[in-house]
Amino acid sequence: MDYSAVIAGKRTRFADLEDIIGRPNFYDDAKKAGEMLREHRSLQNLLTHWDAFEKTQTELAENRVMAKSQEDKEFAEMAAAEIPILEQRLVDLEKAIQESILPPDPLEGRDVILEIRAGTGGDEASLFAADLLRMYSRFAETKGWKIEQLDSSPSEVGGFKEVRRSISSSNPTKFASKSAAPPALAARA
Repeated sequence: MDYSAVIAGKRTRFADLEDIIGRPNFYDDAKKAGEMLREHRSLQNLLTHWDAFEKTQTELAENRVMAKSQEDKEFAEMAAAEIPILEQRLVDLEKAIQESILPPDPLEGRDVILEIRAGTGGDEASLFAADLLRMYSRFAETKGWKIEQLDSSPSEVGGFKEVRRSISSSNPTKFASKSAAPPALAARA
């Protein structure tokens, strides 16, 4: 699908946002500034993917021409070997572009509150709640997300009756909504 017209409009909006962000009174309305910065970051991501997509299309076309060349067989083989890699990159970039063009979820870009409560089951449930907390915490750390303790009620055996953490990053809800975990990342042991 040809996204050129859509991307041209997005580039114009991106340039407008950069102009607005550069103004001295930009942060007078903090809520509006936050929304514009999120939109700016989203457009920047889209345009980065689009530029990479166009560059990869050009490289793929060049490699197809080079692969058909009869002058240097070794060079032609190297170009031919790179074609499937470039084709897969194009597929991945097109998917990323499609996701970026879609209207954002209103909750996208917000921080996540992780709440885990031990259910019925006594000590085992509280230990399971502690295991869940460690699992989510390690997962968040591997993603580079910031985790802050909000509240916890430890049990006598080293688990948790109840625990709450705040997880923040540039966009934790986007990943959470596309994963198997529920969007609120809430779990009951």
